[in-house]
Amino acid sequence: MKILLDSHFFYPSVGGVEMMSEGLARAWESQDHRVTVVTDTPRNGHEELRDLEVVRGPSIGKRIRLAQWADVFVRSGNSLKSLPWPVLTGTPHVTIHHRPLAESHMGSVRRLMERGATYLCHNVAVSTAVAETIPGRTITIPNTFRTTFDQPGADEENREGLLLVGRLVSRKGVDVAIEALHHLRNKGVEQTLTICGDGPERETLEAKVRQIGLEDPIRFEGWTSPEELTEKYRTASVTLVPSRKEPFGIVALESIASRCPVVASDVGGLPEAVGDCGILTEPEHPEALADGIEQALRPDVRESLHAAMPEHVDRHRIDCIADEYIDVLHSVANGAEG
Repeated sequence: MKILLDSHFFYPSVGGVEMMSEGLARAWESQDHRVTVVTDTPRNGHEELRDLEVVRGPSIGKRIRLAQWADVFVRSGNSLKSLPWPVLTGTPHVTIHHRPLAESHMGSVRRLMERGATYLCHNVAVSTAVAETIPGRTITIPNTFRTTFDQPGADEENREGLLLVGRLVSRKGVDVAIEALHHLRNKGVEQTLTICGDGPERETLEAKVRQIGLEDPIRFEGWTSPEELTEKYRTASVTLVPSRKEPFGIVALESIASRCPVVASDVGGLPEAVGDCGILTEPEHPEALADGIEQALRPDVRESLHAAMPEHVDRHRIDCIADEYIDVLHSVANGAEG
């Protein structure tokens, strides 16, 4: 099957969409499908991926020819910019929704168009929470995780401290994690927190840490490479995902693949990402997060969480996820309505 994958965000940019797009493209290629990736992301001096055909910033004519070539057109994201090409060429197409669609309001033409576009294709949502916002026909296929974090041999020895990985923005709830650590200290529970990530809220968060006197147990490490994160997941006691909003929660999956339990907000796609491998808590509630951390540190609870991890990780491996997509793409390419 000839697959054209249009991913506005792609290597060398770093993020969940980029990871999913590259992982799916490689997996489909390994299954003997012919895959071409179209992206507007420039290389910016990085070497091109040698084992994938990537077309960057093509002309209108090139986009049309590629759409005509493909048996199925896959849009990674609901960008209206990529919509005309499968529509003009009549190429069957699938849209992968990584985020919820915003509600349409009177006068919001773009939102109306984005929602209307879901009736022109088959839609795949990365979580039930995302699927519920899409008016067109939709199925759910979860995200995968980077294979570098697949650490089935990681054990309970030499694990200590809490870990938080993510962009330092309000929706990630880093401030809630800081408050939770403060609550634990007031209860006599001493824990460290390592924060890996950067963003516009960093200065504000660092000031908050100083204000409540937690400079020693809380460390801001900035952007952290996947190789460094591999070690941090393997040695942390618990990973925190205290998000206010989260379409899925790849960090939770990465942690679980490294056999590190998760304490996460009960919002969006996080319940599906966490499964039975972590503790879900009320969002924006530091006391609840602190209670969840204490629970996840108990040996009997950790034993139960670890027992659930192998099956959960297997469910989200790239080969499994890619196969589910191929079933959908075959169906769409062959004109099926399901």
